[in-house]
Amino acid sequence: MEINRHVLWIWAKEILHFNNKKLLKLLEDCGSIEELYTCEDFEPFSYLSETEKKSLLRKDLRNAWEIYGDCEMNQIGILTLDDDHYPAMLREISNPPSPLFFKGHLLTCLNKPLLTVVGTRKFNGYSEEKTKEIVTALCLCGMSIVCGIAGGIDTFACESAIQTDSGPIVVLPFGILSTKGASTKRFPDILKYGALVSETFPRNSSHRYAYHERNRILSGLSHGTFVPQAPQRSGALITANYAYEQNRDIFALMANASELTEGSNKLIKDGCYPVTDYLDILSVYLPRFGDRLKEYLCPPEKVFSLQDELTEDKLQAYRRKHSKSLSENERKVFELITTEESSSDDIIESAGLPVQEVLQILTTLEFRGLAVSCPGNKFKVIL
Repeated sequence: MEINRHVLWIWAKEILHFNNKKLLKLLEDCGSIEELYTCEDFEPFSYLSETEKKSLLRKDLRNAWEIYGDCEMNQIGILTLDDDHYPAMLREISNPPSPLFFKGHLLTCLNKPLLTVVGTRKFNGYSEEKTKEIVTALCLCGMSIVCGIAGGIDTFACESAIQTDSGPIVVLPFGILSTKGASTKRFPDILKYGALVSETFPRNSSHRYAYHERNRILSGLSHGTFVPQAPQRSGALITANYAYEQNRDIFALMANASELTEGSNKLIKDGCYPVTDYLDILSVYLPRFGDRLKEYLCPPEKVFSLQDELTEDKLQAYRRKHSKSLSENERKVFELITTEESSSDDIIESAGLPVQEVLQILTTLEFRGLAVSCPGNKFKVIL
């Protein structure tokens, strides 16, 4: 059977129970992945368990070949530390993941200046607006975004990058083909220009420390990390701490003091770059990457136009998803409710249905969570 370096990396990683640090130590002691495979004496390596030593000596590659074949069948690329195309920035960190699995246009994205964007799921309106504005503008200037796939700030960064046809690179704490990986279907256009990345085997789910370990990749891939909003205890701050240890730039959005911004404001107090708009970040990278960045003065109307398109696309998808369960008249009223507040009088007039019937439908839609009532007898959809 042909020996394949990627197969050997998969084999060793699985035997060592996905302990990346232990694998790198073993590679350092053996010299290469091939020499690790041909080694016949693991007794000198005291950090290996007896079970691990026995498994390494068996040299059974069957499962590793199955995983490799699954990757090939599903167009999932593999990068290891001995590959020329392994991300240069990631190679610099103290615990670079190997193997690294990816799907999409990772190598193209790596040719751009990269900025990681991380933040809280519990966001306020200001951080939402500024995240969308800053990410959109930076992508139009030639940067690509690295982010996670959680709700809140991650989602705003991911969607804004997609909308500008610039990436993003989404780093997952679970396998690309795992059941949790199905959550990427919320963003069907990621793979159009961007990529999914994970150090976890494609069909494996996350484990106890997966999110923490994923954060070192988030910061390690990029030249800098931007935190639009984070409370004092936040995964975003773990990523920012990794960025500090990796000698990366750290940016945080200036905001009013509150529990939701306590962590990001502390980053500014500790000396990171304070940000009020995209030019604060762009000015740091133009001197370094003038050949790949353009000083594009992004007018607000351009950003708003792209965000309006994105909102409209999401609204139409939301309507398609939920209209199937509605009656004809319910559907007629439902399609008149948008992300902007509309008065019940306007909805009644546009629906062309009896007043009491429209009011009853509005109550039903609110009860089912498909519409939200606002002060002044108004209604809207929250996507």
